Amino acid sequence: MRVLVVVAPVTAHLFPNVPLAQAIQSAGHEVRVASNTSMTEWISGAGLTAVGIGDDAPGPPNVSAQDLDRFTEALGYEPGSQFARVWQATGFYTMGSCTRLHPDADGRAVLADNLVAFARSWQPDLVIWDQASPIGAVAAREAGAASARFLWGPDYFGWTHGRFAERMADGEVQTNLLAEILAPIFGRFGYDYTPELLLGDFTLDPIPMQLPRPAEHQTVPVRWVPYTGASAVPKWLAEPPSRPRVCLSMGVTARTFFAGRDERVAAVLDAVADMDVEVVATVNADQLGGEKVPDNVRLVDFLPLTQVIPTCSAVIHHGGYGTAFAAAAHRVPQLTVMEEWGSALCLTPYLESRGAGVTLHADGLTAQKVHQGLSRLLSEPSFQRGAAAVHADLTGAPSPTEIVPVLERLTAQYRTRD
Repeated sequence: MRVLVVVAPVTAHLFPNVPLAQAIQSAGHEVRVASNTSMTEWISGAGLTAVGIGDDAPGPPNVSAQDLDRFTEALGYEPGSQFARVWQATGFYTMGSCTRLHPDADGRAVLADNLVAFARSWQPDLVIWDQASPIGAVAAREAGAASARFLWGPDYFGWTHGRFAERMADGEVQTNLLAEILAPIFGRFGYDYTPELLLGDFTLDPIPMQLPRPAEHQTVPVRWVPYTGASAVPKWLAEPPSRPRVCLSMGVTARTFFAGRDERVAAVLDAVADMDVEVVATVNADQLGGEKVPDNVRLVDFLPLTQVIPTCSAVIHHGGYGTAFAAAAHRVPQLTVMEEWGSALCLTPYLESRGAGVTLHADGLTAQKVHQGLSRLLSEPSFQRGAAAVHADLTGAPSPTEIVPVLERLTAQYRTRD
């Protein structure tokens, strides 16, 4: 069969898809991975065939605070509540991923049009699409292919759709704002907003089942197999560390969209300066912002986390699912330094409930707090047991290779083209 994988132009969205795409390809099927032209090198580097659908303008999605406030109010969350704070992040991504696909002032929608044109021409049997690329659902319809969403974090669209459906049924709101935002994308190709179009025929879900999710649509669990890019192993990494090694990563996405000095990095560097540890910090000069680098810190602009984490005793990160699950795959305790928004609001309670790590909040962060948290991870055996528990959660799902026959069956079931 032919399988088209559609991802948003962010490595954090591409990487979780790679092991599944490789497994499908290794089973003898044809695979193409479509994204913005800027992503083709990353896709090709994973041994997959890239389809560039157009240029992009790097930067955060164009979503205003007023837009987010309007959504928060319509969804009925109390201002300042955890649900409201989570929504400020989910709304940012949900709305931003849609608006980047909208027609411009001249009526052009290059990314959407190019993707749909490719699908019509190549005629895939299955389209697997990143939940932040809802145009993938349209491409599947236009090709008569089965349509499968792929989650790389919380089910933003499913969560939002379900909330609006509940409030509309109760008469609390009259308009589904998610449908309103998706109308320019779906309507461009003659489709109305429907749950089936929004959520696909089924959802591929690599998130451990212990984390919350909507449960109203068909899902296929699949193991999250960490892939964090490819590069040659540096010589220094081949030598075992002489003291506990700690990895520091604040995410590639954050440095791409929110460039500049990262105060969290500064606090960590201050904290580890007098500790008997070796720190490998995957940060760049912008994130350092002139901060003095201690002698026990090795700076690397980029290093696949799957290379360094297996040699580590602890990982310090921002609360991204990719980094967290890369650590979990190797049973490494985690210190999360999180902003009060984003996926971390869902992830960190889970890690803490399993005893796998310590959470610190970026607001009010100090070197002393980092020092104390990291010292606990390195000295208290309970965190190693907690990390093993998260590893068991992660590996409880079938591997990408194991679900290929499931995808073959579901493709035959849902494909509308003979």
